[in-house]
Amino acid sequence: MAEAAPARLEAEGLVVRAGERAIVRGVGFELAAGDGLALVGASGSGKTMTARALLGLVRARPGVVAGAVRVQADGRTVEPYAAGRRREREARFRELRGGLLGYLPQHAAASLDPVWTVGRQLAEVIRLAGGEGEAADWLARAGLPHPRAVARRYPHELSGGMAQRVCIAQALARGSRFLVADEPTTGLDPTVQHGILRTLGALRDQGIGLLFITHDLRVVPRVADEVLVMHAGSIVDRLPANALDRARSPWSRRLVEATARIAGRRA
Repeated sequence: MAEAAPARLEAEGLVVRAGERAIVRGVGFELAAGDGLALVGASGSGKTMTARALLGLVRARPGVVAGAVRVQADGRTVEPYAAGRRREREARFRELRGGLLGYLPQHAAASLDPVWTVGRQLAEVIRLAGGEGEAADWLARAGLPHPRAVARRYPHELSGGMAQRVCIAQALARGSRFLVADEPTTGLDPTVQHGILRTLGALRDQGIGLLFITHDLRVVPRVADEVLVMHAGSIVDRLPANALDRARSPWSRRLVEATARIAGRRA
């Protein structure tokens, strides 16, 4: 019996408009399960809007006006932007969002229900996903020490790093094959950042595909194999994560040089 092909996430020619202004221009890439891809660029370059387009969360109008998203897993392909009415597209996105495509927001605590304990929220996620195990099992896999104690807490009792790990646990409990991480370490202290990056790298090594969005090139080699550099809504460079000095576009070189200055010439 032939082995199933590895899960794959593809974006092709995505164009997002807000009024007459294009804020994402023809963005495309591929990401296989177990690989890491970093999407980097200055603030306003289109990174987060690209991530939201993958998840069907664009609020701008007219929004996504061209392009395709394909997710292949378990012998089937889901194309949420395929032809059909808006209701049909949203149904396809509901299948992907939080399921095959897990989302790690920058401000994790804001995505948690403030009136339910962490354990109750995870138990509901497990129930809806038809999963197995207890909340504490998934919290432990997300790298939280004392997971049973954490399960009894409410979101306002969590630190920023703990809240981010709870979001990771929710994505894993839903069976996510890919994690779209939108600057998940911003605002965290260096030791917590180190722990989150180590956990994400370990999950990638275990077969989770990771799309890591950041403006900080220093963290990229920890989680990614390749880097896409965005400027003004377009991808202007594609680089190996361990060879950022090969940047070709002037915008990529400026980003690398600015990072080197911050890091004491050690980009």
